Amino acid sequence: MRSPARTRCTPTSRTGPAPRRRSARSVRERLAAEDGVAVAEFPMVAVLIVMIALLIIQAALIMHTRNTLVDAAVQGAHHAALMGATPQDGADRAEQLLGARFGEALDAEATAVVDDDGTITVHIDARLPLIGLFGPSGAMSVEGRARDEAAW
Repeated sequence: MRSPARTRCTPTSRTGPAPRRRSARSVRERLAAEDGVAVAEFPMVAVLIVMIALLIIQAALIMHTRNTLVDAAVQGAHHAALMGATPQDGADRAEQLLGARFGEALDAEATAVVDDDGTITVHIDARLPLIGLFGPSGAMSVEGRARDEAAW
C-alpha cells in the first residue's frame, strides 16, 4: 500500500490569493459599463436645478417689488392730482402705501414735482435686497405720473 503523498504547506498571505490578471478586453468592458453613473450624475444635476429654481424665485421677488413700487408711485401721483391736493400729499401717500406693504425694509423715499404742463411725477427711490430677502442691497428707482385736475 502506498502512503499518501505529502504536500508542502506554504503560508498564504492574509489578503487572500494573488489577484488574477485581467485581460485588456475585460478592462475595456468595465470602463464602458455604466454602473454607478446615476450616483455621480444626480449631485451635479441637482445643484444646477436648485440654482435655477433660486434664480427664478429671486427674479420673481424683484419683479414683485418693482411692480409694487410702480403701483405706489402711480397711486401717489393720482392722489396728488386730485383737486385741492398738493404734490407733497402724493409723495406722502406713496410712502404710506410702501410702509403698509414693506415696512421699513426698503428704505424708500418718495418725491413729487409738478411739470410746466401740469403733469405730477412721483419719483420713488428704494433699496432692495439682491439675494433673497436679506443680503447686499441694490438701488431701484420708479416713477408714476398723473395729470393735475387743476391744469385741465
